[in-house]
Amino acid sequence: MTTRTIGIILNGVTGRMGANQHLDRSILAIMKQGGIRVSDTLTLMPDPILVGRSEAKLRALAERHGGAGPGLPWTKDLDRVLVDPRYEVFFDASATPHRADFVERAVRAGKAVYCEKPTATTTGEAVRLAKLCEDAGLKNGVVQDKLWLPGLRKLEALIDRGFFGRILSVRGEFGYWVFDGYATDQPPQRPSWNYRAEEGGGIILDMLCHWRYVLDNLFG
Repeated sequence: MTTRTIGIILNGVTGRMGANQHLDRSILAIMKQGGIRVSDTLTLMPDPILVGRSEAKLRALAERHGGAGPGLPWTKDLDRVLVDPRYEVFFDASATPHRADFVERAVRAGKAVYCEKPTATTTGEAVRLAKLCEDAGLKNGVVQDKLWLPGLRKLEALIDRGFFGRILSVRGEFGYWVFDGYATDQPPQRPSWNYRAEEGGGIILDMLCHWRYVLDNLFG
């Protein structure tokens, strides 16, 4: 059995979603289970480096997940890791208004691109970024992780078997406080930036996209 290490740049990972969903529950979970076995002879093992703007947050996050060792590698210098051939994949979990610049830099560096949604604040910009990746011949994708949750996989199987009959309407409920006031360095905020269009958020732009791909893929 051969293990191939894949270097992954995790940009904007000090935020709530980047740290919890993508680092802790995804990349680190994969590493702890021994990587991903893709065939009888090959296992893929992530090798992440944390990138962000705050040295204090990066250092704390790296040390928290370092186990008995010195901690995960981290840097504030994105350009340095973009030219490092050890890192093949660029993942972006930064705020939406900054995503285009980061994606463009990753494409110029020849990295495969995977990013959070929404990919941009306008349809035109999102299409431009997608075309940029495609024209460069780079693998690219946008987070649609909820489609593989056990509950949604079960729901999809029931729908496909006709368990519900003809589905005429769907109601979904999902929500949590983005800034709940429990974090000592993050006071409660109502509403959070996710709901404010002037900061790259908004009910439709930033919130609906997390519902839309689930609705489209499950119900058409």
